[in-house]
Amino acid sequence: MSLTWHVARKHAARPLRFGIVGAVTFGLQYLLLSLLTSSGVTPAVAYLIALAVAVQFNFIVSQLLVWHDRPMSLTVGRVANRWATFHAMIAVSLVVNVIAFVLLEPYLGNLGASLGALVFSTIIKFFSLDRVVFKPTRAA
Repeated sequence: MSLTWHVARKHAARPLRFGIVGAVTFGLQYLLLSLLTSSGVTPAVAYLIALAVAVQFNFIVSQLLVWHDRPMSLTVGRVANRWATFHAMIAVSLVVNVIAFVLLEPYLGNLGASLGALVFSTIIKFFSLDRVVFKPTRAA
């Protein structure tokens, strides 16, 4: 029973860590956006730079904190594969976000559709990262 409780608690903490990492990543992205725009960079360019930095930060911190129990061997090929797969899943979640917004907006308005799209795409993102990018290995 003790082992079962420990495993259940460990898995329950993963979504919490995922949410915290997401919130910190958003904060970093917004901080960079603010710094860049206040330095004279156009908002669109500043947003793209801030987003690019934030996604790389999220990849590293997700590996170190959210899925720390699913390490990989540090070969260039394995890191590059995990990095590329991570970015592909992020792209999928962005597409899901936009589709959900478009479908929900006529019924919920901008705010409701934004929140609904965020929730739906976040769930998709968590499970795609958990099952595809940081999937457990046979040794884990």
